[in-house]
Amino acid sequence: MGVVNRRVFEARKKAFVERLEREALQDRVDGDILPLLRLLNAHPDIYTTSSCSGRVMVAEAVRPSYSKGRGFKPVAKWHHPVPPELVAHAVEGLDNAWLMVRGAILHVAAADAKTAYRLVEIGRETGHKHSGIITMNRGGIFVEILGEERLDIPLKRGGNPLADVGSAVEEANKVLALAKLRLYWLAARLEAELFGVEGPTSEEIRRAIHDFLRCL
Repeated sequence: MGVVNRRVFEARKKAFVERLEREALQDRVDGDILPLLRLLNAHPDIYTTSSCSGRVMVAEAVRPSYSKGRGFKPVAKWHHPVPPELVAHAVEGLDNAWLMVRGAILHVAAADAKTAYRLVEIGRETGHKHSGIITMNRGGIFVEILGEERLDIPLKRGGNPLADVGSAVEEANKVLALAKLRLYWLAARLEAELFGVEGPTSEEIRRAIHDFLRCL
């Protein structure tokens, strides 16, 4: 007998899908990733739990951290390219401030090992190189698909400016745009692999990303 219990899987899928749609109506879901989440949830052996399409963030901290624990306080975040004026406003009054970019992250539950491993493979094939299985229980085999884009720029230390906000934001927006392109590549591959929908090939998308990088 496998670890996953189909009855538990179905019950949890129903709960998470209902929560997603409820939060979408409340405008609490990252709009850039909502179509992909709905696509994945349409598959009988998959449901999504939490996600982000990539973000730019200002944090108050002496040094950047993956966690949001002691000494790290998120101040503002955006899931789209941000004007420098908004970042400048966010760092006003802060002694220590960082401008940070993180790529896309998805947490997906699969009903079986074959589906879980395929999700990991597609994630890695599309540049989400830190993807893998993180845990498993009766409710599913849980996969994390994680983009490799990451940028940390110190803006202020001890109340003193360390970087030009305009230049820092320009670089941050470029990294975020690349993260979004990788996410769209992931969506196209998942649609083709899981639902048999024709779309651009991986080679075509790679060329588009390379062309985009040459324009930066």
